[in-house]
Amino acid sequence: MDRRTFLKTAGIGSIAAVYGCKSDYDKNIFSLVTAPEDFVTGQATWYASTCMECPAGCGVLAKNREGRVIKLEGNPAHPVNQGKLCIRGQAALQSVYDPDRLLTPQLKTGQTFKPISFDHAFGILKERMQAASEKGSNRIKVLTGITSAPLAALFASTLEEFGASPAAMYEPYSHDALRAAHKALFSKPVLPSFRMENADFILGFGADFIETWLSPVEYIRKFKAMHSVKDGKKGMFVHVGPYMSLTAANADKFLPITAGTEYMVALGLIRKILETRTIDHLPDPFLKELAAVAAAYDAKFVERNTGFLAADQTLLAESLLASHSPLVLGSTGATAADTSFALEMAVTLMNLLLDKDLSLYDFERRHALEKVMTAKQTATVFETAVTDPTDLFLFYNTNPLFTFPANTNLTEIFNRKDIFKISFSNFMDETSQNADLVFPVQLSLETWDSYESNTACISTLQPAMGRLTQAPSIGDVFLDLSGRDLSGRDRQFDDYYKYLADYLYTHLAEKSKVHFIKTIQIGGIFDSDSNARAGRPPLDTGAVQVLKKTIDTIQPVEKQGLTFLAVPSIRLYDGRGANKSWLNEIPDPVTSIAWETMVMIHPATLEENGFAHADILSIEAGDKIIQVPVYSYQGVAPGLMVMQAGQGHNAYGRYAAGFGSSPIDLLSGNDLLSGNPGTSDFLSYLITPSSVKRTGKVDALPQTDGSRSQYKRKIALSMTMGHHSQEGGHGDSVGHGEYSGHGDAGGHGEKPGGGLDMNQFPLTLPTEEGYDKKRDFYPAHTHEGYRWGMVVDLDKCVGCSSCVAACYAENNIGVSGKTQLTKGREMAWLRIERYQDQNSEDRLIFLPMMCQHCDNAPCESVCPVYAPHHSKEGLNNQVYNRCIGTRFCAQNCPYKVRKFNWFDWDLPKPLNLQLNPDVTARSKGVMEKCSFCVQRIKKAHNQAKNENRDIRDGEVQPACVQTCPAGALTFGNFLDKNSAVSILARDPRAYQVLGYLNTKPAVIYLKKMVQAL
Repeated sequence: MDRRTFLKTAGIGSIAAVYGCKSDYDKNIFSLVTAPEDFVTGQATWYASTCMECPAGCGVLAKNREGRVIKLEGNPAHPVNQGKLCIRGQAALQSVYDPDRLLTPQLKTGQTFKPISFDHAFGILKERMQAASEKGSNRIKVLTGITSAPLAALFASTLEEFGASPAAMYEPYSHDALRAAHKALFSKPVLPSFRMENADFILGFGADFIETWLSPVEYIRKFKAMHSVKDGKKGMFVHVGPYMSLTAANADKFLPITAGTEYMVALGLIRKILETRTIDHLPDPFLKELAAVAAAYDAKFVERNTGFLAADQTLLAESLLASHSPLVLGSTGATAADTSFALEMAVTLMNLLLDKDLSLYDFERRHALEKVMTAKQTATVFETAVTDPTDLFLFYNTNPLFTFPANTNLTEIFNRKDIFKISFSNFMDETSQNADLVFPVQLSLETWDSYESNTACISTLQPAMGRLTQAPSIGDVFLDLSGRDLSGRDRQFDDYYKYLADYLYTHLAEKSKVHFIKTIQIGGIFDSDSNARAGRPPLDTGAVQVLKKTIDTIQPVEKQGLTFLAVPSIRLYDGRGANKSWLNEIPDPVTSIAWETMVMIHPATLEENGFAHADILSIEAGDKIIQVPVYSYQGVAPGLMVMQAGQGHNAYGRYAAGFGSSPIDLLSGNDLLSGNPGTSDFLSYLITPSSVKRTGKVDALPQTDGSRSQYKRKIALSMTMGHHSQEGGHGDSVGHGEYSGHGDAGGHGEKPGGGLDMNQFPLTLPTEEGYDKKRDFYPAHTHEGYRWGMVVDLDKCVGCSSCVAACYAENNIGVSGKTQLTKGREMAWLRIERYQDQNSEDRLIFLPMMCQHCDNAPCESVCPVYAPHHSKEGLNNQVYNRCIGTRFCAQNCPYKVRKFNWFDWDLPKPLNLQLNPDVTARSKGVMEKCSFCVQRIKKAHNQAKNENRDIRDGEVQPACVQTCPAGALTFGNFLDKNSAVSILARDPRAYQVLGYLNTKPAVIYLKKMVQAL
């Protein structure tokens, strides 16, 4: 099929009728009176699209019910996330239904905005662009977030018509240092993906791949592929850095060092490698230069400057050299300026020394972030807009006034009246608030587009729901501005959909209508050759001199008070997620704090400075001051303050404005160009504040945990690789450890003597075989065909909280807000509990806790109206219309998983459109809790009944199980002895939380496997 015929076909209704392709009815939310042809009441339709909450570009399936999207799930066909989603991806839906979303354009008149029509806004835009173009070239500037290739091409061609340069693409966390290191070493500023799953030893210097680094869902999966127990062994992960992030908490060993000195540790390791191993795959002059640079970093020098003990350095080097397939990762990039570049250079050189082919680097699948500007280039855009004649500045999908550190040129752009600013945004964020015109456009779930998740993957976006506003797509806006296509001909495309179809045509393996439909259905064009190998780029032998020059420019910093480090947030990323109530309500997995930004400080540092947990500190840097509450945390290196970005908005809607403070406010973006106090190519997220002092105020923290300690109770347990008892040592051998396959008497805590105390009580399955007349007062329940239950592998759980967000989305859980949550009234059915390992308190264990659906459920026997009900399939149901709110059940539940509705929780329109129609929305005075997503069980029953069969193992996946990137959760039928849950329950690591209470929980936990360095 030729291109002309294809494009004609792509626009007709025959394609439109298949899975969300172009159609007339994507413009409306339909009633039952005017339903489209494929509309079936009560039956969901799924549309493949792409998550745009961060640059990773995971594939999603949008669940549409009666014209509205009610849930996002990962696309199993997508190579990046393979059916899983992170916490931000699950919450992405809330952007569509944000009650503060702008419905019409807003024009600033004086100090206020007034609503205008979309036609009027487009007229202003076109008039301003024509006027600027008539005055001369490059008088129009455009700054966007990361965009697709076709949209970027459309921007460029349209702007060219108006005599302007292509749009500048900006992302706050663009990994400039890593790209610069690769450019110095390989002459290309690339961001390859990493084959982490093939490693047997990972050494990280701050890269938070579980939280925000490059592609978190992808790397969680790959990390657990190498870090799970297989054949009695598991890979080793060591994290060296200034604070214990969530990623560091999942390491086998966390080694704290002074912030900004990571490159010294890396160079010290390079020295040991060169002294120990013969390297014959690199040029001798290159090796000699590298040895000369690393010579100064002996163990004593590194220990003196970093706090990293010489003995630990030796042990780390020996473990690294003993591994067969090691991988060394750098930092988040959010550290000191030039030291981050030195670190990334040293890390890449270390990988090159250990693996001549860099076989764990995937240069074929490079991350999309490599195409965005560096921070220095972004600062140059701002400077050019000020120094060169500029009449119009357009902002799309970006909020630099919040995310970019203080920059005088950026401030001047918004202060100057002669520069007309237009923000293409659906929300009144900081940039929009200071613009002259706010022009809403369609969101990613409402529009046609594509996105290059990596260089071997083109993901597609399509309208997944009816339209809530009359906003056009940004592509249609720029097409309407344009009179010509890229070839200079009259405009060929009526709308952006056809423009996109033309782009996809060039990448289709088979140029046909059927193949195009299949591409839209599966969510993109994916490279099927998973073993493709792009060889390592040629090495630039002059790279060592670049490293040496960088190190020589790093000024040694004398210890002068506290240092301050700003880091990205797993929940809010750079702040773009702050307007989503779920992301604020779900607590940070490390601190268990919600709705607030904390500054984390080591207890010893607090004592030295006269501070205390929950004190409000005033932190000053330059002319900027923020106030922030203290969180006492042993995982922070002494002398350092760590604060997550994301909150501190003064705009951006009711869920963002006025909550927390922003560490970015303390940083400076002027050093990139001014040379004041020193020129740098990189932003510095590590600073020394001029003042840190108490305000005298103490805050009541919105904290959802009680204590990090387990108080010697049987809650979150661990086993040591190669040892037979939980109380055994952690081993002292170098290597990755072997799993003996045995815990405490088979992992069930059952010791000779058959006692019933905490340490001797056996694992008792929630089936008839779990009952013993000598032990049990109540008779066993009779279950018909199914006894549903879950197995949670603590060795796989990384604490990312994606399961918690999925539970909120699936089950219509109310958002209580900061005030009520501070009073302990959070409503989450599933929470991530964070405990210190009882065998080693410097190690954390993350434990998902939901209703245990006990067979001897204490809640069932205490309710006076029988609202908690034991179903014939073992579920502990909560009958809402029976509940009278005595809360006896919550008092009698040892797991504290039952939540009481103190209010009818606020659900401002149109948030009500997101509610799952299969789940009852609870009202004030009713108790609620996890149901194992009973609505999904019922759906599976109906499907199996229609096909005259039983429910298959794995067919039912509760929302938490479905989304977990690590695969830590397994759901199934305990009556089927061959089911996955039955097999896992026989694992020697299996135990039940507080099982000695004889509640017979249907949630079985597998102990975390720990190993020594």
